[in-house]
Amino acid sequence: MRATRQVCLQPDDGDSVVVTVRELTIAEVRSALLTDEAIGDPLQALVFDGFGLGDLLAQCDASAADLERFTPSELAPLVDACRELNPFFFRVRAVLARSASEVLAAVEQMSLIAPAAS
Repeated sequence: MRATRQVCLQPDDGDSVVVTVRELTIAEVRSALLTDEAIGDPLQALVFDGFGLGDLLAQCDASAADLERFTPSELAPLVDACRELNPFFFRVRAVLARSASEVLAAVEQMSLIAPAAS
């Protein structure tokens, strides 16, 4: 049975929201990592170090509008629950990000040493 956890998010200026975080299946991890919907919104994609709001949305029952009303620090309990229930997701995401950075660095290095086209 899939693990779940409820997290109560308490904003400074409003009513609390209870969000249910769920453990992702391997297929859901694959789908979430191959279809990064947050790319269209750079702010959502860069909210946290190494992952974005879209990654949290894939792991819980909240909407983007629900989560955007919170500060990053107010979302910390949700981030912690997502990391605890889905370490595989974050591990694979980190490996993919590292690999992409290495490829970009190699391409940049090659462009510096490649002869100019005539």
